[in-house]
Amino acid sequence: MGRGTIAIAVALTVAALVAGCGGGSDSSTTTVSVSKAAFIKKVDAVCQKGTERMQRAILVFLKQHKDVQRPNKTQSEKLVGTAIVPSVKTELKELKALDAPEGDEERADAIISALEEGLETAEGNPEAVVASSDAVFGISGRLAGEYGAEVCGSR
Repeated sequence: MGRGTIAIAVALTVAALVAGCGGGSDSSTTTVSVSKAAFIKKVDAVCQKGTERMQRAILVFLKQHKDVQRPNKTQSEKLVGTAIVPSVKTELKELKALDAPEGDEERADAIISALEEGLETAEGNPEAVVASSDAVFGISGRLAGEYGAEVCGSR
């Protein structure tokens, strides 16, 4: 396996793990509750789109930095800052726009909170994401999986 292939494999693994997230809600304006199945379908669509967006951004980064095998601190900051953080922020915005099923608001909010905490860690310590994105974003993915989100919870 060549140096570039290793870098791509590491970066795509990071993208898949980071994208493991769930959905949230602000149900204060909801008049009709969405079903759990419909909500999960929307959440997983957001996560799928987020994964694809992040993978594209990481591939752009790798094309621009062909010499990267294992990112150093500066490269980690650039990778996380240009590819991962913006993708997670967009995903969070999209997930927060979804209304959780009545009675599931707290669970959805817990998933969002865990993802927000992971984002804060990623912004403050990009090397942690490169070293183990599961350590940074794993809680949100685990919570999403326990809720039933297949795409979001499979990472």
